Amino acid sequence: MAEKQKPQRLSSRFLGPYRRFLYVAYVVTFGTIVVLSIRVGWFYAVSQTLFYGYMFYWGLRTVKKFEQVAFDDEFLYVYQKLQDYVIPLESIESVEISSLGGTYKVNLYHAEQLGKEFFFKTSLIYPLNYKSKDALVNVLRSKIAKAKSRRQQLPHNALMS
Repeated sequence: MAEKQKPQRLSSRFLGPYRRFLYVAYVVTFGTIVVLSIRVGWFYAVSQTLFYGYMFYWGLRTVKKFEQVAFDDEFLYVYQKLQDYVIPLESIESVEISSLGGTYKVNLYHAEQLGKEFFFKTSLIYPLNYKSKDALVNVLRSKIAKAKSRRQQLPHNALMS
Protein backbone atom coordinates (compact mmCIF):
# COMPACT_ATOMS: atom_id res chain seq x y z
CA MET A 1 0.00 0.00 0.00
CA ALA A 2 1.29 3.45 -0.90
CA GLU A 3 2.26 5.79 1.87
CA LYS A 4 -0.17 8.63 2.58
CA GLN A 5 1.01 11.95 1.18
CA LYS A 6 1.48 14.84 3.58
CA PRO A 7 -1.00 17.65 2.82
CA GLN A 8 0.45 20.59 0.89
CA ARG A 9 -0.36 24.01 2.30
CA LEU A 10 -2.14 26.08 -0.29
CA SER A 11 -2.95 29.23 1.63
CA SER A 12 -0.65 31.64 3.39
CA ARG A 13 0.30 30.70 6.94
CA PHE A 14 0.17 34.38 7.94
CA LEU A 15 -3.54 34.70 7.19
CA GLY A 16 -4.49 35.47 10.83
CA PRO A 17 -2.09 38.43 11.25
CA TYR A 18 -2.97 39.60 7.72
CA ARG A 19 -6.67 39.61 8.60
CA ARG A 20 -6.05 41.58 11.83
CA PHE A 21 -3.81 44.06 9.98
CA LEU A 22 -6.53 44.66 7.38
CA TYR A 23 -9.16 45.20 10.10
CA VAL A 24 -6.99 47.84 11.77
CA ALA A 25 -6.08 49.46 8.43
CA TYR A 26 -9.74 49.63 7.40
CA VAL A 27 -10.83 51.17 10.71
CA VAL A 28 -8.01 53.76 10.70
CA THR A 29 -8.64 54.70 7.06
CA PHE A 30 -12.40 54.92 7.59
CA GLY A 31 -11.95 57.04 10.73
CA THR A 32 -9.59 59.40 8.89
CA ILE A 33 -12.07 59.79 6.04
CA VAL A 34 -14.90 60.56 8.46
CA VAL A 35 -12.89 63.13 10.44
CA LEU A 36 -11.64 64.90 7.31
CA SER A 37 -15.13 64.86 5.80
CA ILE A 38 -16.69 66.49 8.88
CA ARG A 39 -14.34 69.45 8.43
CA VAL A 40 -15.76 70.08 4.94
CA GLY A 41 -19.43 69.90 5.90
CA TRP A 42 -22.11 67.65 7.32
CA PHE A 43 -23.76 66.71 4.02
CA TYR A 44 -20.37 65.82 2.55
CA ALA A 45 -19.48 63.88 5.70
CA VAL A 46 -22.69 61.82 5.61
CA SER A 47 -22.33 61.02 1.89
CA GLN A 48 -18.65 60.08 2.24
CA THR A 49 -19.34 58.00 5.35
CA LEU A 50 -22.09 56.04 3.61
CA PHE A 51 -20.06 55.49 0.43
CA TYR A 52 -16.80 54.46 2.10
CA GLY A 53 -18.65 52.59 4.84
CA TYR A 54 -20.25 50.37 2.21
CA MET A 55 -16.89 49.85 0.46
CA PHE A 56 -15.11 48.92 3.69
CA TYR A 57 -17.98 46.66 4.75
CA TRP A 58 -17.67 44.81 1.44
CA GLY A 59 -13.89 44.52 1.94
CA LEU A 60 -14.24 43.21 5.51
CA ARG A 61 -16.82 40.66 4.39
CA THR A 62 -14.40 39.36 1.78
CA VAL A 63 -11.46 39.18 4.20
CA LYS A 64 -13.63 37.35 6.75
CA LYS A 65 -14.30 34.56 4.21
CA PHE A 66 -10.60 33.66 3.79
CA GLU A 67 -9.79 30.12 4.92
CA GLN A 68 -6.62 28.16 5.65
CA VAL A 69 -6.45 25.44 2.97
CA ALA A 70 -4.27 22.38 2.29
CA PHE A 71 -4.68 19.40 -0.02
CA ASP A 72 -3.40 15.92 -0.79
CA ASP A 73 -4.31 13.30 -3.40
CA GLU A 74 -7.83 12.68 -2.09
CA PHE A 75 -9.03 15.58 0.04
CA LEU A 76 -9.02 19.34 0.48
CA TYR A 77 -8.53 20.35 4.12
CA VAL A 78 -10.01 23.59 5.46
CA TYR A 79 -8.60 24.59 8.84
CA GLN A 80 -10.60 26.83 11.15
CA LYS A 81 -10.22 27.75 14.81
CA LEU A 82 -13.04 25.60 16.16
CA GLN A 83 -13.44 22.92 13.50
CA ASP A 84 -11.60 21.52 10.51
CA TYR A 85 -13.33 20.35 7.34
CA VAL A 86 -12.32 17.58 4.98
CA ILE A 87 -13.76 17.89 1.48
CA PRO A 88 -13.33 15.11 -1.10
CA LEU A 89 -11.71 16.45 -4.26
CA GLU A 90 -14.46 15.04 -6.48
CA SER A 91 -17.05 17.26 -4.78
CA ILE A 92 -15.21 20.43 -5.88
CA GLU A 93 -16.65 22.00 -9.00
CA SER A 94 -13.88 24.49 -9.75
CA VAL A 95 -11.03 26.57 -8.34
CA GLU A 96 -10.80 29.98 -9.95
CA ILE A 97 -8.96 33.20 -9.26
CA SER A 98 -11.31 35.95 -8.12
CA SER A 99 -9.01 38.97 -7.71
CA LEU A 100 -5.68 40.29 -8.89
CA GLY A 101 -4.39 40.07 -5.32
CA GLY A 102 -4.23 36.28 -5.39
CA THR A 103 -7.61 35.43 -3.88
CA TYR A 104 -8.96 32.12 -5.15
CA LYS A 105 -12.55 30.95 -4.97
CA VAL A 106 -13.44 27.27 -4.51
CA ASN A 107 -16.88 26.34 -5.86
CA LEU A 108 -18.50 23.20 -4.48
CA TYR A 109 -21.14 21.09 -6.18
CA HIS A 110 -23.27 20.95 -3.06
CA ALA A 111 -23.50 23.42 -0.18
CA GLU A 112 -21.61 22.21 2.87
CA GLN A 113 -21.17 23.82 6.28
CA LEU A 114 -18.78 26.28 4.64
CA GLY A 115 -21.41 27.17 2.06
CA LYS A 116 -21.42 26.69 -1.70
CA GLU A 117 -18.13 28.58 -2.04
CA PHE A 118 -15.21 29.76 0.05
CA PHE A 119 -12.03 31.75 -0.55
CA PHE A 120 -8.34 31.36 0.17
CA LYS A 121 -5.31 33.56 -0.43
CA THR A 122 -2.19 31.80 -1.65
CA SER A 123 0.35 34.43 -0.64
CA LEU A 124 0.43 37.86 0.94
CA ILE A 125 2.88 39.04 -1.72
CA TYR A 126 1.01 37.34 -4.56
CA PRO A 127 1.97 39.52 -7.54
CA LEU A 128 5.66 38.95 -6.77
CA ASN A 129 5.54 35.14 -6.57
CA TYR A 130 2.57 34.33 -8.76
CA LYS A 131 4.35 31.70 -10.88
CA SER A 132 5.04 29.30 -8.03
CA LYS A 133 1.64 29.86 -6.39
CA ASP A 134 -0.27 29.42 -9.65
CA ALA A 135 1.71 26.24 -10.32
CA LEU A 136 0.59 24.89 -6.93
CA VAL A 137 -3.05 25.76 -7.66
CA ASN A 138 -2.69 24.04 -11.04
CA VAL A 139 -1.50 20.90 -9.23
CA LEU A 140 -4.68 21.07 -7.15
CA ARG A 141 -6.77 21.48 -10.30
CA SER A 142 -5.14 18.44 -11.91
CA LYS A 143 -5.76 16.35 -8.77
CA ILE A 144 -9.41 17.45 -8.81
CA ALA A 145 -9.71 16.39 -12.46
CA LYS A 146 -8.07 13.04 -11.66
CA ALA A 147 -10.42 12.47 -8.70
CA LYS A 148 -13.45 13.28 -10.86
CA SER A 149 -12.32 10.79 -13.49
CA ARG A 150 -11.98 8.03 -10.84
CA ARG A 151 -15.48 8.71 -9.51
CA GLN A 152 -17.98 6.01 -10.36
CA GLN A 153 -20.81 7.37 -12.49
CA LEU A 154 -24.17 5.71 -11.86
CA PRO A 155 -27.00 5.93 -14.37
CA HIS A 156 -29.71 8.40 -13.45
CA ASN A 157 -32.29 5.60 -13.05
CA ALA A 158 -30.11 3.28 -10.90
CA LEU A 159 -31.72 1.75 -7.84
CA MET A 160 -29.72 2.12 -4.66
CA SER A 161 -29.80 -0.74 -2.19
